Amino acid sequence: MAESRIEAVTGDLKTLSQDTKKMVQEAQEDAMRKTGELSEKCMELFNSAIATAKEVPTVAAAKTKEVAASTDNYVHQNPWKAVTLSAGVGLLLGIIFAKKK
Repeated sequence: MAESRIEAVTGDLKTLSQDTKKMVQEAQEDAMRKTGELSEKCMELFNSAIATAKEVPTVAAAKTKEVAASTDNYVHQNPWKAVTLSAGVGLLLGIIFAKKK
Protein backbone atom coordinates (compact mmCIF):
# COMPACT_ATOMS: atom_id res chain seq x y z
CA MET A 1 0.00 0.00 0.00
CA ALA A 2 2.82 2.40 0.85
CA GLU A 3 4.53 1.51 -2.43
CA SER A 4 1.40 2.30 -4.44
CA ARG A 5 1.14 5.67 -2.69
CA ILE A 6 4.80 6.37 -3.46
CA GLU A 7 4.24 5.41 -7.09
CA ALA A 8 1.11 7.59 -7.21
CA VAL A 9 2.95 10.56 -5.71
CA THR A 10 5.89 9.97 -8.07
CA GLY A 11 3.51 9.86 -11.03
CA ASP A 12 1.77 13.02 -9.83
CA LEU A 13 5.13 14.78 -9.46
CA LYS A 14 6.15 13.78 -12.98
CA THR A 15 2.82 15.02 -14.34
CA LEU A 16 3.20 18.24 -12.34
CA SER A 17 6.73 18.68 -13.68
CA GLN A 18 5.59 18.13 -17.27
CA ASP A 19 2.64 20.50 -16.85
CA THR A 20 4.91 23.12 -15.30
CA LYS A 21 7.39 22.83 -18.18
CA LYS A 22 4.53 23.12 -20.68
CA MET A 23 3.13 26.19 -18.89
CA VAL A 24 6.55 27.84 -18.82
CA GLN A 25 7.02 27.16 -22.53
CA GLU A 26 3.56 28.56 -23.33
CA ALA A 27 4.28 31.64 -21.19
CA GLN A 28 7.55 32.19 -23.05
CA GLU A 29 5.84 31.83 -26.43
CA ASP A 30 3.10 34.22 -25.34
CA ALA A 31 5.66 36.74 -24.10
CA MET A 32 7.59 36.51 -27.37
CA ARG A 33 4.41 36.99 -29.40
CA LYS A 34 3.38 40.00 -27.33
CA THR A 35 6.89 41.44 -27.58
CA GLY A 36 6.67 41.15 -31.35
CA GLU A 37 3.27 42.87 -31.37
CA LEU A 38 4.59 45.65 -29.15
CA SER A 39 7.62 46.06 -31.39
CA GLU A 40 5.36 46.38 -34.45
CA LYS A 41 3.20 48.99 -32.72
CA CYS A 42 6.30 50.96 -31.70
CA MET A 43 7.55 50.94 -35.27
CA GLU A 44 4.15 52.11 -36.55
CA LEU A 45 4.14 54.97 -34.05
CA PHE A 46 7.73 55.85 -34.90
CA ASN A 47 6.99 55.90 -38.63
CA SER A 48 3.88 58.00 -38.01
CA ALA A 49 5.91 60.48 -35.94
CA ILE A 50 8.52 60.73 -38.69
CA ALA A 51 5.84 61.34 -41.32
CA THR A 52 4.26 64.04 -39.16
CA ALA A 53 7.64 65.65 -38.53
CA LYS A 54 8.31 65.76 -42.27
CA GLU A 55 5.06 67.72 -42.73
CA VAL A 56 5.95 70.39 -40.14
CA PRO A 57 8.06 72.63 -42.43
CA THR A 58 5.35 72.60 -45.10
CA VAL A 59 2.62 73.45 -42.60
CA ALA A 60 4.79 76.13 -40.97
CA ALA A 61 5.52 77.72 -44.35
CA ALA A 62 1.83 77.74 -45.25
CA LYS A 63 0.89 79.31 -41.90
CA THR A 64 3.64 81.91 -42.29
CA LYS A 65 2.36 82.82 -45.76
CA GLU A 66 -1.18 83.07 -44.35
CA VAL A 67 -0.07 85.40 -41.56
CA ALA A 68 2.01 87.51 -43.96
CA ALA A 69 -0.92 87.83 -46.37
CA SER A 70 -3.37 88.80 -43.62
CA THR A 71 -0.87 91.32 -42.21
CA ASP A 72 -0.36 92.78 -45.67
CA ASN A 73 -4.12 93.09 -46.16
CA TYR A 74 -4.57 94.74 -42.76
CA VAL A 75 -1.78 97.25 -43.43
CA HIS A 76 -3.24 98.12 -46.84
CA GLN A 77 -6.73 98.54 -45.38
CA ASN A 78 -5.62 100.43 -42.25
CA PRO A 79 -2.34 102.21 -43.00
CA TRP A 80 -2.53 104.75 -40.18
CA LYS A 81 -3.44 102.16 -37.58
CA ALA A 82 -0.48 100.07 -38.71
CA VAL A 83 1.90 103.03 -38.49
CA THR A 84 0.58 103.96 -35.03
CA LEU A 85 0.79 100.40 -33.81
CA SER A 86 4.35 100.00 -35.14
CA ALA A 87 5.42 103.26 -33.52
CA GLY A 88 3.87 102.21 -30.19
CA VAL A 89 5.59 98.83 -30.23
CA GLY A 90 8.89 100.48 -31.16
CA LEU A 91 8.52 102.99 -28.33
CA LEU A 92 7.76 100.24 -25.79
CA LEU A 93 10.72 98.16 -26.92
CA GLY A 94 12.95 101.22 -26.77
CA ILE A 95 11.88 101.93 -23.18
CA ILE A 96 12.33 98.30 -22.14
CA PHE A 97 15.82 98.02 -23.66
CA ALA A 98 16.88 101.44 -22.40
CA LYS A 99 16.08 100.42 -18.78
CA LYS A 100 18.15 97.23 -19.03
CA LYS A 101 21.39 99.09 -19.72
